[in-house]
Amino acid sequence: MDSDLRSLIDMTEAAQDERMIKSALKSFANSLGFERFAYLQTEGAEVQTFNSYPEEWQGVYLRSRYSRIDPVVTEAKRRMEMFFWSADEWPARGASEFRHFRDQAIEHGIRSGLTVPVEGSFGSTMMLTFASSEKRAQNPKLPGAQKAIQAVLAIHYRLKIIAATTIVAPKRLLSPREAMCLMWAAKGKNAPETAMLTGINPRTVQHYLDSARRKLEAATVPQLVAIAKDYGLV
Repeated sequence: MDSDLRSLIDMTEAAQDERMIKSALKSFANSLGFERFAYLQTEGAEVQTFNSYPEEWQGVYLRSRYSRIDPVVTEAKRRMEMFFWSADEWPARGASEFRHFRDQAIEHGIRSGLTVPVEGSFGSTMMLTFASSEKRAQNPKLPGAQKAIQAVLAIHYRLKIIAATTIVAPKRLLSPREAMCLMWAAKGKNAPETAMLTGINPRTVQHYLDSARRKLEAATVPQLVAIAKDYGLV
């Protein structure tokens, strides 16, 4: 198991595109006895996913905003530790929407699995799930918690790097503090609010934002955020 996990992490780090990461995850899922995988990042109501689930199910899940009621997502956020799950053990709640979700998941081959949740930055949660169409997933020899978290983080950051396809000139690279203040600005926080969240003096926060504006040639903070999004920096 350790060698399979090490291979997954190495292949993820070396991946040049999403196709290569997907191939590595498929191989690792199969080594655990699962058929499919799903990487999911949630931040409030926003959901980003990278998975090998049937395309039809992906569309239904996102359009219906099923992450709101998905027991796997709810349990992952609550427990923040690796766990097994089975759709057949989900409580028979009264809401017809929940029953419809459960039936559709099973119909698309998502019936049992293993999920590894990790707390991300800025209030986000990342989780990597391996799923099976079987009533109860196999119980493989699991990797240690720290190694599992390492794999999730490797996938998370490699996907971010691949997504940032626009090349930024060296003079435009932001410092860690500039980037952090920019991230909070992108979430609608002003300088005093960012100062409270980070422990940095409000005037220093403004200094970092002004420096970032100069580097990205933005006239205002809203324009700074828009340019940063274009560059894939936030």
